[in-house]
Amino acid sequence: MLARGDLGIECPYEELPIIQRRIVKKCQELGRPVIVATHLLESMINNPMPTRAEITDVANATFEQADAIMLSGETTVGKYPLQCLEVFDTVTRRIERSGGAQYHALAELTSPRQKLVKSAVLLADELKAAAILVFTRRGHMARYVSWLRPRYSPIYAFADRWTMADTLTLCRGVIPGVVEFHHDSPERTVDNALRQLLGNGRLKRGDTVVVLSNVTAGDQVVDAVKMRVL
Repeated sequence: MLARGDLGIECPYEELPIIQRRIVKKCQELGRPVIVATHLLESMINNPMPTRAEITDVANATFEQADAIMLSGETTVGKYPLQCLEVFDTVTRRIERSGGAQYHALAELTSPRQKLVKSAVLLADELKAAAILVFTRRGHMARYVSWLRPRYSPIYAFADRWTMADTLTLCRGVIPGVVEFHHDSPERTVDNALRQLLGNGRLKRGDTVVVLSNVTAGDQVVDAVKMRVL
């Protein structure tokens, strides 16, 4: 949590943007979710429109590709909570289309599973895939995908229970869902998740998706990356 109000008390104000950038960058190197908070739309506590400086502040946090940006007083005691959310939505969507700082390119990948996830993200970026599907029991694989910041593809992370899925909402780009896991038939689990996404309109026929799931290899179940055209 990057709370700039508290941080600003502890450092010279001209150092604050530099410290924010260093923290966000280090978090993306290490794969730690990071939230930028405090004073993002402070003037909107009493005014229906943000200042241009506040718009730039929101834009910078989005460009740095923080996992989340957070409102506090604006939506608790402020007069215009819905307008604040609309400003957030409008600015962040526009900035995300323009690219980002790409700090995740310095990600310190140490495990084979993390490197497998990187190959899936690279594949999705090359294909401009409509989605990346990831199936996770403890959330690790979904967090790895979010860490590597896919350029075009939303991340649909499926768990077998909502208590697990809900913990993934903080991760950048992740839309969680729940599907029954068929441990004896991983492909059946994937098919059920795809039907769910087609049914609620998140995907459509003809879309290309990249899937991170288990496959059976003889007597073993192993992680695999697959491409599917719906």
